[in-house]
Amino acid sequence: MKFNSILILLLFPTVVFSQGYAFITGKIIDKVTQNPIPNAYLSIPSKGFSSETNTLGEFKFFFPKIDLDSMVVISSIGYKHFTKKASDFDSTNVIALEPAEILASVQGGDPKVLLKEAFGLIKKNNPSFPTYQTGFYLETIEMAKLGYVKINEGIIRVERPHTPKEIGIEKIKLLKARKFEWVGQSAKLNGWGFVNGAAIVTRSLEGGIPEYLDKGNINDYDFKVDSLMTYFNDSLVFSISFKPINKKIKAARNGKIFLTQNSRAIVRIEYEMTPEGVKDVIKGNFTDNTKKEGKMVKGYTQFLPINGFWHLQDCKLTFEAKFEDKLEKKFSNEATMTIQFMANEHSKLGNRTAIRFDEELLTTDNFPKGGRYDQRFWGTSNYLIPTPDMLKITEKK
Repeated sequence: MKFNSILILLLFPTVVFSQGYAFITGKIIDKVTQNPIPNAYLSIPSKGFSSETNTLGEFKFFFPKIDLDSMVVISSIGYKHFTKKASDFDSTNVIALEPAEILASVQGGDPKVLLKEAFGLIKKNNPSFPTYQTGFYLETIEMAKLGYVKINEGIIRVERPHTPKEIGIEKIKLLKARKFEWVGQSAKLNGWGFVNGAAIVTRSLEGGIPEYLDKGNINDYDFKVDSLMTYFNDSLVFSISFKPINKKIKAARNGKIFLTQNSRAIVRIEYEMTPEGVKDVIKGNFTDNTKKEGKMVKGYTQFLPINGFWHLQDCKLTFEAKFEDKLEKKFSNEATMTIQFMANEHSKLGNRTAIRFDEELLTTDNFPKGGRYDQRFWGTSNYLIPTPDMLKITEKK
């Protein structure tokens, strides 16, 4: 007797077991609009495991089978958090998050003082002990009209020693990686990018305050407590907006910092550079014959409460520029580059590092070439599900 495989999937839960791990899959949407929620966070806070949705709201969350009785928390700023026992997820894993209540802000006082207070509480709110994370690193270049021409993916281990001699020094080891590239097109953008983008998006507050907000630069910005506040997880959060005091500020940006009302923990920092700031970051020629014009630079850093401390969960930077051949102008296009780190395991680091000096990741340029775009490549490691547009890169020569 033959069974319909689709029927089996409908009748049985989508908590799947594999090599000592279980995973749940699904999609997270806005309950009101029914639109997908990108970068919504899934976690088992008591055990240090986490993941998130891709740009289409899709997720696949791996965790040890032993934690099936643990509660999974799903959260996104501006929404009521959703909790459910891991073993109770079923085949209807379309999870609708309800928008959280928007409240009038009651925060008073000088916003710069509030922000400095939050910086002073980092040692209390964020880990001040040695920690490590494993996570998924994603680096892409997408060209207008052509789609993705380069994708670098990897699972990395990040260690933060937090010892007096090593404070601010983060060690990164590559555990598994692959790359896909449309060589004929990506070659036109050689020289645009970072030697090691992973070192940028894995920086956490414990290692140092963002340089544009540190003691030497904080006075370059005006700050304002926003009039409305909302929720993240079960914490009431308010935001402080910032903007440069004038156009002469180098790499200037407009942004927001989200803080919890009670503990002043930093939940999220997001920004977009001013037109003048973009020119400071993306400027000049990167090859003899090609010039580039910066269009946009934006980014965010998100933190998640795990075992009583706020850990780096997600960091993403996006750069957009126009490229033009200076000689015959045969090549003119716009390209968007992104680099992103998504943490999936958070834990204390023992007395000894697990990363030798000769194992540290120094460049993402030499990731090995990938074959089929098969997600079984990652085993039981959490990753960001590729979108249909990303999958098209395997069709390109």
